[in-house]
Amino acid sequence: MTIYYEGWKEQGFNCGECGWGGNGDSCKPGIMYRKVFLELYCPSCDEVVDIIDFSSSKGCEKGHCEPSSEEKSALAEHKELEARDVALFLQSPDQLPDLPDDNFVLSWDQQKGDTLIMKEGLVIWKEPVRYEGFTRFEKIALLLKEKYGSRIKDLTPTEQSKLFLYGDYLPSLSYLRKIRKELFGVIAEKEF
Repeated sequence: MTIYYEGWKEQGFNCGECGWGGNGDSCKPGIMYRKVFLELYCPSCDEVVDIIDFSSSKGCEKGHCEPSSEEKSALAEHKELEARDVALFLQSPDQLPDLPDDNFVLSWDQQKGDTLIMKEGLVIWKEPVRYEGFTRFEKIALLLKEKYGSRIKDLTPTEQSKLFLYGDYLPSLSYLRKIRKELFGVIAEKEF
């Protein structure tokens, strides 16, 4: 996922499905979801190539608008809660345990308010769950790949994790398929 910044139209994007490459301006724009996420599609095969995050808080922080005093207060409260959660998030591959196996698949699971990364029933990482956590999935998958290299063959969402992982944002399914293909070489089945 690309976080909002002024030059996203000039940024290079690649399609994991057909191999197309070009800048953001060449992509087919999709739906602007909740005025926060903009889908970018490959002009050749119509697969999601990225999702641009235009979160209003990011825009206001960069001077693109002037928030009201209520919005400033809500933003400060949100930042405080976010900071508490972020302190519990996986930030570095050094936080992960060493795993002795040559090749393995990990599971992305959810129990109550926690996201669990599991290997054969053993929790190797736990952090607060995120609704529409597909961006968190990508960050964790990148850290897992950095830690375990070619030994990790997939990060597979469990059925019970999918509601919070995908949320109400339908393109998140395609986006996670793309992430899993790029990082692990897995061609996951389409959910719908």
